[in-house]
Amino acid sequence: MIIYILLLLLIIALCFVFRKHLNEGLSIIANKFNRLLGYHLLPTNAGSFESDIEDGLTSSQFDLTSNINEEDSRAGLKDKEEIMRIMKKQKCTFDEARLIRQQKLLKKNNIDPATGLPLDPKFVSF
Repeated sequence: MIIYILLLLLIIALCFVFRKHLNEGLSIIANKFNRLLGYHLLPTNAGSFESDIEDGLTSSQFDLTSNINEEDSRAGLKDKEEIMRIMKKQKCTFDEARLIRQQKLLKKNNIDPATGLPLDPKFVSF
């Protein structure tokens, strides 16, 4: 009986020590399961181009200051969380993260990222 109690205490201690990793992992699993069911969370804040610039999501190739100067009423960048995740995970710049994201989207849709041509063997081009 004491062995079971010690084992339970050990499991609780390990969960406490690795709680941050467990929380992130379970959150990812829950999000994937929800997306499988077709459920998508609505954005909690509309966002803005100002917040995108503050988050480092601008460059000389993709300048957001013109959107602010023209008083653009849109809510800011779409899929900025995914781009920020790529930047953090792969330690790359904003432009590189956008390129990586775009290449993933092309591959997902069966399009060669290098040429932009479909990878479908039935595709015929003239």
